[in-house]
Amino acid sequence: MQIVINIDENIFTRLFDNGVEDYEITNDDLSAIAKSIRKGVLLPQGHGDLIDRRELKKEVYTSTEWNGDIHRIVYEASIDDAKPIIEAEKGEE
Repeated sequence: MQIVINIDENIFTRLFDNGVEDYEITNDDLSAIAKSIRKGVLLPQGHGDLIDRRELKKEVYTSTEWNGDIHRIVYEASIDDAKPIIEAEKGEE
């Protein structure tokens, strides 16, 4: 099972940047972490690569106008070259 969570930056700093040992984690932090997990987004089983849409939009090219509309094109190579934030589940493309 994979989930995406939004964790408070201060808690993250205390846990990872300050070298806090597991036994030093406070009950308040544990409660906040549990709350973040409960609010997390469950990734569907067999999901593909998750990419940053904003980064992909940087590769968008504008084509000519047609009937007053501007059409934007994303080349398949741009999609294929997009760096995943989260890799696809193993065995999935």
